[in-house]
Amino acid sequence: MDLQGISREQKEMGAAVCMLLFIISLFLKWQSFGPISGSGADLGSWPLVLIIALVAGGIVAADGLRMEIPLRRMNPTSLATYLMSLLVFYVIVFIFAIDGLSYGVWLALIFSVIGLVLTFSVYRQDTR
Repeated sequence: MDLQGISREQKEMGAAVCMLLFIISLFLKWQSFGPISGSGADLGSWPLVLIIALVAGGIVAADGLRMEIPLRRMNPTSLATYLMSLLVFYVIVFIFAIDGLSYGVWLALIFSVIGLVLTFSVYRQDTR
């Protein structure tokens, strides 16, 4: 897929939607052992992940809607790219640490990677 044909605003809004879907996937089943299952919200660190996803999604949505973001010393897309990379890392660590993975963790991985790719392509446009 060629990301050059997609406008900057479409990439940013797509990344914001991916963060919203990532947040929804936190409440889906991430692991299951027979009749026992657990969601991403059953983990102890899920509020931190929720805040990171909200901030990253909010930054790219605000930038996509051309709202003024009060970050003086930092490019907003670089901050959003960094935060989304933390989410990808979080999901990958969970995948390697836990047995009995279910569909929610795979959806979280897909949405976080797509959001990261879209935001990284916007960041690359900004640095040129």
